[in-house]
Amino acid sequence: MTNDPTDTTEIPNMDFGITDPDRRQIVDGLNHLLADTYTLYLKTHHFHWNVTGPMFQTLHQLFMAFYTEQWAAV
Repeated sequence: MTNDPTDTTEIPNMDFGITDPDRRQIVDGLNHLLADTYTLYLKTHHFHWNVTGPMFQTLHQLFMAFYTEQWAAV
């Protein structure tokens, strides 16, 4: 499935009370959420490896805790 609104890719028909257009909207929203979450994880990991200065150790450990928890949540 793509973000193209003209995409006619068929979503398997499973009846659990959600219409096809609503399911497409939910899938699109979840895809965006996953992409944003993974981007945040990667940026946090980048900051972890590129900390400099007098607060190095504190920030290095803080970012490591952040990205470890983010990875566990995904």
